[in-house]
Amino acid sequence: MGKTRWQTSLFPDKASGSLLLPVKASVRQREGLKAGDAPALTIEVEL
Repeated sequence: MGKTRWQTSLFPDKASGSLLLPVKASVRQREGLKAGDAPALTIEVEL
């Protein structure tokens, strides 16, 4: 997302059957994101 990189986990959401991606407040602030924004991002999976 933008130029910011961070590590987090994906969490299952039973209600929607999808995964949730938490975005830290510090990342949202650096990227200028507000509630309802839908930014493009790249996910790298580490095993």
